[in-house]
Amino acid sequence: MPHTTVRRLALAGATATLLAIASGGLVTATLSGAACPGWPLCSGGLDLRAGPAVWIAAGHRIAVLLAALLSLWGAVVAWRARALETWARLPLLLAPPLGMLQTLLGALIVQLGLFGAADVWHLALALLVLACQVVPLAVLAQPRGEATRPGGRALREARRLRALTWWSAGAAAVLTLALSARAAAAPMTSAATFLPVNSFGALAMAGVLASGTFWQTWRSRRADRLLVGIAALLAGLIAAESLLLLLPPTAAGLGVGLGALVWSTALVLAVLVARRPLPVGAPAPVVAARSERPSLLSDYLSLTKPKVISLLLVTTLAAMYITEAGAPSLWLVLWTMVGGYLAAGGAGAINCAFDQDIDVNMGRTSRRPVPSGRIAPRSAFIFGLVLSLLAVVVLLLFTTPLAALFATLGIVYYALFYTRWLKRSTWQNIIIGGGAGALPPLVGWTAVTGNLSLAAVVLFAIIFYWTPPHFWALALVKQKDYARAGVPMLPVVAGEAETRWQILVYSVLMVALSGLLTAIGAMGWVYLGAAALLGAPFLRYAWNTWRRGDQASIWGLYKYSLLYLALLFAAMVLDRAILR
Repeated sequence: MPHTTVRRLALAGATATLLAIASGGLVTATLSGAACPGWPLCSGGLDLRAGPAVWIAAGHRIAVLLAALLSLWGAVVAWRARALETWARLPLLLAPPLGMLQTLLGALIVQLGLFGAADVWHLALALLVLACQVVPLAVLAQPRGEATRPGGRALREARRLRALTWWSAGAAAVLTLALSARAAAAPMTSAATFLPVNSFGALAMAGVLASGTFWQTWRSRRADRLLVGIAALLAGLIAAESLLLLLPPTAAGLGVGLGALVWSTALVLAVLVARRPLPVGAPAPVVAARSERPSLLSDYLSLTKPKVISLLLVTTLAAMYITEAGAPSLWLVLWTMVGGYLAAGGAGAINCAFDQDIDVNMGRTSRRPVPSGRIAPRSAFIFGLVLSLLAVVVLLLFTTPLAALFATLGIVYYALFYTRWLKRSTWQNIIIGGGAGALPPLVGWTAVTGNLSLAAVVLFAIIFYWTPPHFWALALVKQKDYARAGVPMLPVVAGEAETRWQILVYSVLMVALSGLLTAIGAMGWVYLGAAALLGAPFLRYAWNTWRRGDQASIWGLYKYSLLYLALLFAAMVLDRAILR
């Protein structure tokens, strides 16, 4: 019985919080707060004849009060239900204090006139309160049971889906905060000129991740109709969000409420994916039914190294949204992404053609199409060359000559300078060769502005110094493969101790460089705080790698470095969306 009561209170509290968030977005977008200037009651009382502004402001405060009461009630019931699972009980206990902080910030916004960034933090706290009510719902809907423990490829598919769901939840939170910034700007924007350009980057990121989540859910958990249905709902809600942004400025407030619903759906999906067991006896039915030999199309696609390119495109896209020129047009973003993929994919294919003799001696790469004999080196080289030429043409026609120049430089740098010479001749291959992976932000920046600036150079430097810790961590794990292939990676040439020390040195330099964007005035305090929060775990992993050198620390650094770079550039976009 206590479980049923907790479930009902959590659902009621989440519903009230959603209403409070949606009405708060509407208050921000319509400036209805001016109709009720006092707090907690309006100064002089409510004049119900003053028009819809008063009703919107009053409705928001009623929704906030109702959400607070339900949150407190849920916490009391959860406190008494000692047998409740921790992940159902703890969030409900955290909801009231978070709600109090959020309400206090709302009072300060009204009394002191703190708007803009304060509104976004106000919403961020509301999203945390909402999460504290939604997560228990998902936990109670799916009690922890005996899960199957698949191995091999099925396990990798399960981990990939789990990671995608949490990435989608993070993207939903960023999208909602970006929409809040758009709602704050809506009163200053006419309906005729209103375009959701500041929110497009966040919307595109959330849409891509939600689509990928739905595909991966369908691919690996097709038999679980609940998960497939929630994943489809998530993708559909983001599609509805994109349509809502085409409406007049006042609709920006409703977009905040819909964004909060997207956030809730993504959280529910993430929790259920982590807790629901795979079907017994068929851990990965779709994967198992596939042929062991990949198709020719998938082989050629793998030559472009899509996983590597995804991170490169994140840095390219982020750079396009943080320039002083303002948000780019959607067509410019599309053609820059196409050109960027073709350039990076072409360089990757040429790299695969040239590295056949190395890849065949390494367990990590021996199953690639060229070393396994499925694609001839000559065919891979021609394929890469064609993609590279197409990239240059696309960027020249649809972006700027400087963007095309940097893309060409990246192709030559990686496919020839690094692959044919640096990689095979010096232990500094990763240090010098890191410049190839640091060029995509310059492509994105110059595609929008047509010129370089100090901020763009700092973006290049951040990735340049990020590359050695990232790749040396992998080289520490795979050093026997590199030694067998004759590649003079740092661990092979100088040993593990020196490599671990160099990882720490470059990590410190990289984190310090990340703060330089704020020092030169290119980024604000939102980015600086995010950079500090993201840099602290990176330094901890680097320190543990240097002091302990165990596989857990090294692998932890390698995996976190991927997340770090993506989130750091996402923080830049968020900073621009809030403080622009």
